[in-house]
Amino acid sequence: MTTKLGVRRILVVASGLLAMLLVALWAPQARATDIPLGTAADYSVLFTGPGNPSPSTLTITNVTVDGNVGVGLTGTGNVMFSGTGTINGELDFSGKNAGQFTNTNPFNVGPTSVNYSDPAVTSAFSAVDSLNLSLTGIPGTSLAINGTQTINESAGTLETIGGVTYRVFNVTSYSEGNGNLVTIVGDGSGDPVVFNFSASVLGNVNLGGDVSLTGGLTDDQILWNFTGHGTTSKPASLTLNNDNSLYGLPDVFQGIILAPGWPVMLDNANLDGAIFAGDNANGSLISGDNINVPFTSTPESSTLSLLITALFGIVGLATWRKRAYQA
Repeated sequence: MTTKLGVRRILVVASGLLAMLLVALWAPQARATDIPLGTAADYSVLFTGPGNPSPSTLTITNVTVDGNVGVGLTGTGNVMFSGTGTINGELDFSGKNAGQFTNTNPFNVGPTSVNYSDPAVTSAFSAVDSLNLSLTGIPGTSLAINGTQTINESAGTLETIGGVTYRVFNVTSYSEGNGNLVTIVGDGSGDPVVFNFSASVLGNVNLGGDVSLTGGLTDDQILWNFTGHGTTSKPASLTLNNDNSLYGLPDVFQGIILAPGWPVMLDNANLDGAIFAGDNANGSLISGDNINVPFTSTPESSTLSLLITALFGIVGLATWRKRAYQA
């Protein structure tokens, strides 16, 4: 016969072990502090333009966007959704409904909803603008990205800003095209890696080629940060085109592209990450783009399964205790 004291000891030990298991399962993997994106982390695409007096248009044509799209257009600015295309998420506008969304193809899929006067969009733009400016002009390791090459995270300058530790590179030249592959090797620290692009140094930038991450780095730890907001008279522009399917390469660009103040065009591009951009010009996501958001907010299914199993264990243990006492 099991004594009440023996049962109580077993329960204390089992409860302690279960508590540690639940904490271990629910806690995220050991990583540095996340990049401070605020509500921007809820979006795959953020685009802004003046809207008035010169309307800006974000064209989304034959594109798959996995995630939400936030638009800061006001006045008569608009989003033109044609295709066939897919938006697996919401389309949120910071401005009130002024007829700025047009869906021209009945075979388009999504967005799941169209929302206006959404304060989350304004908050998201504030967060990315603040992050962009905080990283502008900080010391970094000079880096030329030209052709296929390997970049070691450990070679970047270690900088702590706003409580987040980054490895920072200042890009002095960039020339990547189809057939080129940039491999970024993590150092195991979990620190985000920042590549600063200056409009005054580089002018227009075409992000070609592919990016591969190793050493534990993930898409949401790579920040391609475009600083300087172009120029007043002629803003520098940003394009991404990396269709390398003929070369047998991974055919994907990885990371968060942060370019507030830069006109942007994605053309036949594959991006595992997010893009936050826009300026006094039209923007284009066209010709077979695939944008896959890197952010996650829920435990993996395997973790959930283990949690459920643990909860069933609690119930079983309580039932066994009751029967033991009754015996």
